[in-house]
Amino acid sequence: MTDRIKNIVVAWLISSLLFGLLAIFVYVQQKDAAKQSVQAASELIRLELDTQLRNIDRFLKQAEQLNQACDGRTISLMREQVFVNPALSEIGIVDQSGRLLCNSFGRLEPAVQTTEPIKQPGLRYHGPIITDFLQVPAFVLARTRSDGFEVNALLPTSWLSDTLDITRHKNLAFIALLDGDTGVPIFLRGQYTLPLGEVIFPMRDETEFEGGFDDGTQKYIFARPLAALPQLTIMVASDAKQLSTIKPVWLLTLLLLYCASLVGLTMLLNHYDRRVLSSRALLLGAISRQELFNVYQPLVDATTREVVGVEVLIRWQHPLEGELSPAYFIPEAERDGSIQELSVYQIEKALSELRTIVQSRHNFKVSFNVNGYLLTCPDYLKMLHQANEVIPQLTIELTERDVLSQAQIHSVLQSLVEQGVEIAIDDFGTGYSGLHYLQSFSIDLLKIDQTFVASIGMDNLQSPVLNAVIEMANKLDKKLIAEGVETAHQAEYLSRQGVTTHQGWYYYKAMPIHELKQIC
Repeated sequence: MTDRIKNIVVAWLISSLLFGLLAIFVYVQQKDAAKQSVQAASELIRLELDTQLRNIDRFLKQAEQLNQACDGRTISLMREQVFVNPALSEIGIVDQSGRLLCNSFGRLEPAVQTTEPIKQPGLRYHGPIITDFLQVPAFVLARTRSDGFEVNALLPTSWLSDTLDITRHKNLAFIALLDGDTGVPIFLRGQYTLPLGEVIFPMRDETEFEGGFDDGTQKYIFARPLAALPQLTIMVASDAKQLSTIKPVWLLTLLLLYCASLVGLTMLLNHYDRRVLSSRALLLGAISRQELFNVYQPLVDATTREVVGVEVLIRWQHPLEGELSPAYFIPEAERDGSIQELSVYQIEKALSELRTIVQSRHNFKVSFNVNGYLLTCPDYLKMLHQANEVIPQLTIELTERDVLSQAQIHSVLQSLVEQGVEIAIDDFGTGYSGLHYLQSFSIDLLKIDQTFVASIGMDNLQSPVLNAVIEMANKLDKKLIAEGVETAHQAEYLSRQGVTTHQGWYYYKAMPIHELKQIC
């Protein structure tokens, strides 16, 4: 399979995954929006009913002042209430025996026998009934007074019909005003049905349900008791297919996004491949032309000021850009895989340049920076073995992240230790800083990161960390090197703490081989 075809396949897989995730996201969002629409319709209806019922109940609570003899003032107050409240058609007063004495139309002669008032406080309802005077169906709200008389108010079903008008809302299966205890509809618009096999009554709290209903359909319902009259519940339902159908505009949008992502990812992958191939070719070309060269950062014994070793660093003498630090090309080398060739080249160059120094000074430490990937490369490990035969005090420096993220290198490190290679942790304290890997891996040396060295003499959060690192290393019997020593105060403080191997500009900057030979 060619790289181009491979990139198309990868782009197709990624685009398909993104398309699927977007489709799921759109489906969930649209479903949530549809549910919210049902809930909003329910809340709008409930708010209208609650507002009117509260106004009526407020009048009924004040009905103690209505004269049971139904005098002119009482008739006037009832008529006034009917006039100002569009939800009311009639108000009546019933005595303890259940006789309707008068209503907002006037005193009844003789009184009309109705149902005896319930001997309990609070707002209640019954009906619908057919009113005697208007001969229209009405819904009854009532309260029993302290004297046993009842004052009731009739709400015509025409008003309820307008309030529960299903045509005012989109995609609703039914709207129902229910008895919250039994589920029996008091007033209904649409085809009322209940969840199949689900017991939702008596209902005292907000309820929602999605699933099968006893009419064989899938629906979503949202129900909530009225605040003014909790015995009644407003239930609104929508067909489930309204929740799950993705609109054509969304399908078109997703399709366009899918096509755009497929094309874009294919172009990006092709560009990435060209870039990787290009950067790899450039680095390999630079190695073949010997544009890469080593510099050496001395390690100094702070007690004697003697150079006791070096850390080998690499630079690129670019024909156009000039001298480049590793930050400009090492990340690219790690991405395109040329880091192995570059690192082998660095060791070969160091062996050639340092041979005379290490032959005359067997305790001279030579340190190379290594990442976890290199320790899985046989060619690089072979080169380390060759270097160890020339350099008795060979050290490899790994970061804490490399040690912890590459569990499979445990055996490799152990093998290198057995060959006499020293293992160091570079920039110690800036990574995971756990005791586990210090005890689990064969680590000989810790390099204190320069940020902690820079904190010496300064009042900041990193100052106490330095002492903790030194104390931990001493307890674990690990050697220490301090990086980034730039002042005499830092050097003196570290020496007092027992850290006597230093590296930093206070002593020397990284230098080419000919300058190193002058000081060794």
